[in-house]
Amino acid sequence: MVSFSVNTILLSASVAALVTVSLADPSSTGGIGCSDLASRHGVNITYTDIANCFDSIPFNNNAARATLKTVTTFFNDYYISRDSVLTPFLTEPLESDPVDIVAKLKKIGRTRYTSDRKFHTDVFKAIGSMHDGHSLYAPYCYVAYLYAQPLSLYAPVIDGKQVLKVYKDDFKRGYEDCTVVKIDGKNAMAQIKKYANTLYTSKDPNGRLNEALSSMVYSQAAETFVVFPGQFAIRNFLPDNPSVHYELKCATSTKMIVVEDKWVITPQYPWLFNDTASYINNVCLAQPAPLQTPTASAASAASAASVHKHNPVSLSSERHHSISAFNKRALFDRQQDQAAVAPPSPSPADASAPPSPSPPDYPEATKIGAGNCTVFYQLKDRPTIGVMVLFVTMIDFAEIDFMYQSLETLYQKGVTDIVIDVVGSDGGYANVASDVAQLFFPNKGPLDQILGVNFRSTPALQQLSAKVYNSTDGGYSQKGNMLSILGGGFFDSSRYLNLATNQTYTDNSLFTDTVSQYRNGRQAVYTKPTSYKPATHPVHPNLTKYPWTNNPDRLRILTDGRCLSACAQVVYLLANQYNVKSYGVGGTYGEPLSKYQYAAGAATNNVIFNSYFALANMPSPIGDLPYQGFVSLALGEIIAPGGTVPLEFDSDKYPTDFRLEFDPVNARSREALWTQVAEDAWN
Repeated sequence: MVSFSVNTILLSASVAALVTVSLADPSSTGGIGCSDLASRHGVNITYTDIANCFDSIPFNNNAARATLKTVTTFFNDYYISRDSVLTPFLTEPLESDPVDIVAKLKKIGRTRYTSDRKFHTDVFKAIGSMHDGHSLYAPYCYVAYLYAQPLSLYAPVIDGKQVLKVYKDDFKRGYEDCTVVKIDGKNAMAQIKKYANTLYTSKDPNGRLNEALSSMVYSQAAETFVVFPGQFAIRNFLPDNPSVHYELKCATSTKMIVVEDKWVITPQYPWLFNDTASYINNVCLAQPAPLQTPTASAASAASAASVHKHNPVSLSSERHHSISAFNKRALFDRQQDQAAVAPPSPSPADASAPPSPSPPDYPEATKIGAGNCTVFYQLKDRPTIGVMVLFVTMIDFAEIDFMYQSLETLYQKGVTDIVIDVVGSDGGYANVASDVAQLFFPNKGPLDQILGVNFRSTPALQQLSAKVYNSTDGGYSQKGNMLSILGGGFFDSSRYLNLATNQTYTDNSLFTDTVSQYRNGRQAVYTKPTSYKPATHPVHPNLTKYPWTNNPDRLRILTDGRCLSACAQVVYLLANQYNVKSYGVGGTYGEPLSKYQYAAGAATNNVIFNSYFALANMPSPIGDLPYQGFVSLALGEIIAPGGTVPLEFDSDKYPTDFRLEFDPVNARSREALWTQVAEDAWN
């Protein structure tokens, strides 16, 4: 997976021009519509405001047909896992029902809709049912707002029993570590697991559970670990109900405490509109307009803002690209604002009871240095233990240099053993996985550490690959970033190795010299196995002096199963190829947990896909979406050496070697987790 940024997608004015479809006649959007929502100017937004606005957007059959045509063609002809997702009976730790995504989309096309929101929600859910984190449908019209619960939850194991507890109360009412007995009148843990299984991330139900619950994530902006509330508490589609009903059992009270928390709603962008018609024009069909102070001329300003529509948008390949609960780094700022004013709520205890203490600080590690993707620590009580936190895998050559310098510093400080922490790690550049592995196992060359990848092939891609062969990538490969979307991107054969010759392709034969395969009873045309052209950053000779180099016994991996895409490929190389032992934390007590999730080899969205054809002056075979937003999918798949099925579905490659459980201490202190790993691994 590679970086999709706004700057690199703006290739030309013709890129990804949207279909012109009139979604609504302004005169037909009567009633309250979006006017109350507009009057809030982005603050004090209620659930009813959002519901009234969304329900006032009329269903447009022409727009629905255009949407389904684009989405169905994209998945039917270009989704690498179209037939693999029909695989039945995945074994532990994976668990995901077989999905015929094309049939599901066609069924939606046969359904008689009266609600526009219901139509788009059904498309989102159909794609999400595959539990492929690269695959997502996100119409900005219905993901324009962020919905947050003040209570974030976690599932520690205490005295051999797993319970659901409050991790953090943004309204500071003292509910931290109260046991959550029921949610909306039903068993709380069952409710959380039920919701977690609706998430589109991970084919491992325990990875999905970790995604739903709170965790500590490293924030580059804050320069420390911060609380990510989890996808149960942070959502982007309008929740089913305006509030969540909790029943809590707190140590400071003998009575069950009932809490009814409304969703705290904030705009994702400073949208500018004043009624349903302008919401459709400026949010559903347009780029976000610049923030303006509301004035009497708001109506004319909203109309003016509509001229900004139809610019292509893409988001980076961190979790932004998938609008998945959604920007962990932005949440740090949101939490500070949200805690300012709490709504009326029951007291968690008698008036005389002391307030719940703030989560304790455990400064048990010294920060050695922080880069753009990694941060390094040394444990204070165990100074021979170093830690490398890989919080995102957007690694280029400069970051590789920083990583080497940090390892050298750890060595100079007496470190002999390294914990590699990938808890909650985001994706990035797939081709640099071998560079990361060579920091620890430099005994082999790049060609020995690459992973095979293949793609679907169609007549349109064959024509495109001929036109974009050997196109410029804007110098990204010289920085180690490999598959920039500039130029031909994924469809430029010069950026791949011909595995028969171990040389880069000299023409577009990667996409023309193809094979036909049956998977789960369906036939498709695929490229022959290839590989990204490996990065050429030299291996530093000093690596050989480190005690952990080429020694898996002095390395350990800490994961919660959410290490995704490029991160998954790094962990695969370290754990599956070089036998570094892994520790999985969280999930369901007593059940296995995956080391990583959706380890596909390449992902894109419709905007970027169409930009390749625009560059080649060719019509896109999938067309455009009438709504602003995107649909994304995996183009390439990784197959492990000696494997017969894509790594995404190769269950045997996933389980961690050892299991750890969260408790009230280590869930709030990453240093405590590192110490647990160190004590178990190196006594």
